[in-house]
Amino acid sequence: MREEQEAAGIPPRYDNTWRDADPELVAQKLAEGAEYTVRFKVPPGARVVIDDAVRGTVSWDAESTVGDFILLRSSGVPVYNFCVAVDDSTMGITTVIRAEEHLTNTLRQCLILDALDAPRPRYAHCSLILGEDKQKLSKRHGATSCNQFRLDGFLADAMINYLSLLGWNDGTDNEIFTRDELIESFDVNRVVKSPSVFDMSKLRWVNAQHMKMMTVEELAPLVEEQFGFLEMLEEGADKSKVDDFVFAATSLAKQMMETTQDAALNAKAVLGYGLPASFDDLPDGEAKEMIKQGNFYPIAKTIISDTEANNFPMPDPSNPMDVFLDESKKIVVADEKSGGSAYSYSAAYKARMKELSKDMNVKGKNLFHPIRLALTGEMSGQDVTKQLSLLELACAENNPVNAKAAGV
Repeated sequence: MREEQEAAGIPPRYDNTWRDADPELVAQKLAEGAEYTVRFKVPPGARVVIDDAVRGTVSWDAESTVGDFILLRSSGVPVYNFCVAVDDSTMGITTVIRAEEHLTNTLRQCLILDALDAPRPRYAHCSLILGEDKQKLSKRHGATSCNQFRLDGFLADAMINYLSLLGWNDGTDNEIFTRDELIESFDVNRVVKSPSVFDMSKLRWVNAQHMKMMTVEELAPLVEEQFGFLEMLEEGADKSKVDDFVFAATSLAKQMMETTQDAALNAKAVLGYGLPASFDDLPDGEAKEMIKQGNFYPIAKTIISDTEANNFPMPDPSNPMDVFLDESKKIVVADEKSGGSAYSYSAAYKARMKELSKDMNVKGKNLFHPIRLALTGEMSGQDVTKQLSLLELACAENNPVNAKAAGV
């Protein structure tokens, strides 16, 4: 019967075979042990109207829309709509906010509540959330659970903030809210009827704004969790060494992070050194064009000679955290700045760069790009002394880093 109705484009509903059956025939069937269901007998001509907080006035012809619907299955188990209506009534629920897909469920629940002479709650049926392809959001669009977003490095407060913006605003241009601010500002009357698109780029932006409001100390435990997910830290490693490494990695990535995972992946990139062994293996692009200019090889050779002669400034193994703190021991998070005193590794590195510039008669990007590529394997990134200090932390004796997982 259902298949025939669907094939004919008719909403599936009961054909009323037993709606007005002879009571004696019903009693006979029960005595024979025949299976049965209990249905709600929709009054002829019944019409249900609600004032939906999102969609305005919504009305149904109950008989043609749902017909006599089931309350108790043949197993004796009550159906969802019966349970929900009774539960809403007994719990004194005043407002029900849910997806528009529940509209026909609302019709059934209103009929049950009216029959029980129970007050109806206020209903608000929100539009569906769509993927970026404008199709209903589903597994094919990416993360399928709240925990997956946690694994991907999104903050709980940022997720709540972003989800609240899907179909709602507070009437201003503000898009960043704390939980308390959302509680204070939210009004169901400002929920819009049009569907919203789940934009991953916008979610990452919102997440980044929340992280910018946090200190390195507040972010570090969340970044450490990401290192754990990537298995980049050795089990049972010295806690103080773990703390230093995580603190340094968080400080290093603070300005570029959109998720806490970015700090762990950035550390992995820093430790990995992606410069190929030969020019021919280098992909076409900025680095290859820079090398063709002729400064890279002589500068790289000078750095190698300096290093072999122990003349090239390197992080102090006894104080590798020096570049991440200024002289007053405050955290340095700016990409282009490094900490330390006038006699620190950072100061010695800068002094050697000035000497190289003078000795080789090269300055500006013609000096710094070859040096960065030689030392980090990349044409751009955070401060070189910070990157080398992170590498020192990862290579020191009894370091906390799983070298294989981290790609050291």
